[in-house]
Amino acid sequence: MFISAAIISNVIFDWVPTIDGFVRSFFTWTNRNPELVFVGLDNFRRVLIDPEFHLAVGNMLFFLVAGLILMIPSVATAVVMFRIRGARLQYLYRVLIVLPMVVPALVFSLLWIFILGYDFGAINTLLDDLGFGRVPFLGDPELIKWTILLTGIPFVTANTVLIYLGGIQAIGDEIWDAAKLDGVGPIRKFVSLEFPLILGQFRLTIIGVIGAAITTYATQLVFYNPSVHSGIMTPGLLMYFKAFPNTGAPDYGYAYALGLILFIVALTLSLTALKLLKNRD
Repeated sequence: MFISAAIISNVIFDWVPTIDGFVRSFFTWTNRNPELVFVGLDNFRRVLIDPEFHLAVGNMLFFLVAGLILMIPSVATAVVMFRIRGARLQYLYRVLIVLPMVVPALVFSLLWIFILGYDFGAINTLLDDLGFGRVPFLGDPELIKWTILLTGIPFVTANTVLIYLGGIQAIGDEIWDAAKLDGVGPIRKFVSLEFPLILGQFRLTIIGVIGAAITTYATQLVFYNPSVHSGIMTPGLLMYFKAFPNTGAPDYGYAYALGLILFIVALTLSLTALKLLKNRD
């Protein structure tokens, strides 16, 4: 009875749309003619031969690799916080690290747009005053990907840090006592004990990073403008534009097929990561 509300919500908002999306990816229709027309695998063929999709995949791989690399600061932060002596000081750092969570990520992105703007941004104004000239952070297709990564400074996610910290704290004290008696240094302690013993938590977060990188479009949509189209387009953003185009002529079948492809890719990579990152005894 207590979990029935969660189950009903999950079925209505997760399972039903998922199954509906799978079925509709084999059909085509428009907002003017809502009648479904079965086209089989034609929608998938159109996606796979679309040059814009190939461009989007390249940008997606950039964000995927960057996301995997940028997992390191969160792991390091959790380890440093665990090693802090003093319960009060450690509690203070935990509070400080979760404070940014009260501000939505979209607000941070919009703030960065005002900071990095070419004509009005604080950073460009400073660079101009120092004689370096303004930098088109938001208007150069080669810079826009790095600009989006820049907005993640200091690249530490509060939820992820807390997950790692909880995993480290669950390790028995006898492990640390034995390591201390053996004279284990801080680097070997991380490589041989701390990281291997939180590999389960690492697997959990890496699945989230893979899924987010493959399907991401929200941040790219906030920073999007036609001048950076080639540098910012991702499969998720392409799916969004196909479903909600400015032209008013959506290609729903294409969008559904692309969504299903992204789901299969994310699932495959996640299962591969789970297999490769097995817990050691």
